[in-house]
Order: sequence, then C-alpha cells, then structure tokens
Amino acid sequence: MKLLYYLVAAGALFCSMTGAMAQKPSKPEKIIDFKAVQPDGKTVRLSDYVGKGKYVLIDFWASWCGPCREEVPTIKDIYYEFRGEKFDVIGAPVFDPQEKTLKAIEELKIPWTQILNVPESVPETYGFNYIPYIILVGPDGTILETNLRGDAIREAVKKYLKKQ
Repeated sequence: MKLLYYLVAAGALFCSMTGAMAQKPSKPEKIIDFKAVQPDGKTVRLSDYVGKGKYVLIDFWASWCGPCREEVPTIKDIYYEFRGEKFDVIGAPVFDPQEKTLKAIEELKIPWTQILNVPESVPETYGFNYIPYIILVGPDGTILETNLRGDAIREAVKKYLKKQ
C-alpha cells in the first residue's frame, strides 16, 4: 500500500512539474522596451518607434526563416497601403547575424525600418518561441493583437485604423 501511495504522489508531482515547465511565458500588455545597436553604431530603442501616437506593426523575423520571408509581400502591401501619420511597420530580426539580415532586407526589398541586433532575450520577454511573430501595437504602446499571419494582419490593421 505504501508503494502505491509513493507512486501516486510521485506521479502527481511529475505532472505538476511538467505542467509548470510547459507553460508559455506570459505575454505583456504593453511593449517592453529594448535597445539595439544599428550597423552605423547608433543605439536605438523600440520606444523610439512605438508608443508615439501611431499604430505600429512589429514583425519579429529572421533571414533564414522561410515563413518569415513568405509574409514580406503581405506586410509590404499593408505598409504601402496604410503607412503615414497613423500607421507604420517595424522589423525586429531575432537570432539572425546582422550581415544576413542586411542581405535579406536588400533581396526582399523591405522598405520599413529595421531594429537590428535585437537582444536574444526579446522572444522570451514577449512570450513567443517561433517566428514570424507579428504584433500590432496601439498608439499608446498597448499590444492590441499578437501572432498575426496572412490576411489576419490586414484585417487587424483595418479594424484598428477604422476606429480612428
């Protein structure tokens, strides 16, 4: 009987531990600022571009990521359609060597601003473990939508810009 008790207790402990380990990091409600050094040596912060009165689409991506590259035409169309006083796009490449990122930007003819050399802690900070991870941020820095892909990107942008 004692053996059965220990087995049940050990099983319960294992399940509670694996459940805790499997939990995703919590996602912030507002942007969490980070800084990165650009190729020209200038240090920039996410807050230089976000939380300044515009809706901003942030694309966390990498040059080596096929699905990330596949989203570029969609984001490019949205960028050209909506950019202006109320909307912008920022790219934030993660886990990508700067030279490869710059080559991909040129190859894909990406016109929007990129924050290069994003710290490796950013995916955990924002609660994602895959890319592309695309979020829409409100004018005050509030994260409005996360995990956007394909047509959902355009729909989210239209929905929030329509409210203006």
